[in-house]
Amino acid sequence: MTMTVTGASSSTTAAVAADTTASVDVIQNNVEDLKLQDNENYVVKNGCGSEPRLLDAEVEDEGVQDILAALTDTEKSQLADANMPLRHFRAEKGDTEKAIEKIKATLQWRQEFQVDKIVNCMAEGGDETIRKSIENDNKDGKIYVRSYNKEGRAVLLLRPGADTVHKEHEGMVHLVYNIERAIRCTEKNGKEKIIVMIDYKGFNLRDAPPLSTSKLTLSILQDHYPERMLRFYLLNPPMMFRIFWNIVKPFIDPVTKQKIVFCHGNAGKKAIEDSFEDMDKLEPCAHGTGNPRDFDSKEYLSTPMNKAFDEK
Repeated sequence: MTMTVTGASSSTTAAVAADTTASVDVIQNNVEDLKLQDNENYVVKNGCGSEPRLLDAEVEDEGVQDILAALTDTEKSQLADANMPLRHFRAEKGDTEKAIEKIKATLQWRQEFQVDKIVNCMAEGGDETIRKSIENDNKDGKIYVRSYNKEGRAVLLLRPGADTVHKEHEGMVHLVYNIERAIRCTEKNGKEKIIVMIDYKGFNLRDAPPLSTSKLTLSILQDHYPERMLRFYLLNPPMMFRIFWNIVKPFIDPVTKQKIVFCHGNAGKKAIEDSFEDMDKLEPCAHGTGNPRDFDSKEYLSTPMNKAFDEK
């Protein structure tokens, strides 16, 4: 799916080269502008946001510089933001070689999967094929961004039971669009990690997606959006999910284990209440106490990428 542009004039080639150089300078300047507020936070001045450090400040800073040194100018110009190398470094627990390998693979994936086109498809002049695909996939309300937690982290709501399309590639495009949207909603509030809520109401194991779809979803979340998910709330989980979770939980990495919250009964309700102030803005599936409007796909897709649904 890689796109190649041919027949460009010498002036166009020069313009592209100049633009690439400018992009590299912007990314490099953003990285050089990193300032430490304290030993726990990694703050970027361009507004990307900050998250608690996972490793010592010196280790993380050196790791970022090593990763940047291993990237080509073209790869640097393709970075999603200045903190992208840091997220990959943290995800690999300080293993620089692995982080370099992973970030290069992600940069290649973003080009092949046309992430920038997905992000801009609803804008004037955006890719019509991608736009129509997302419009079709979004109309059943199975994935969208709505509300924020106490820290201003956007909630990405997934409803697997509402899926009426069942097309693998289109589904992945739709997922990426909404992940990117949740990230932008979160970054405007000075954070990087988003909240994911999965509502299993109406979900039947007979309707579970094929293994290939599950693998693709996991790869996108784990490999291409590392350190982007703060918490996964599983709402109305089937009994089999809970039984399986209790079996495998002792063998799961503590960091991963902390991210997954099964919301069932009063304990599940309290887990959400501890992280959210405006319970009246959450949907009933997440123990919301208000009476939120029904999801309107046309309205959602017509608003800016840094706006959640029904956000004033």
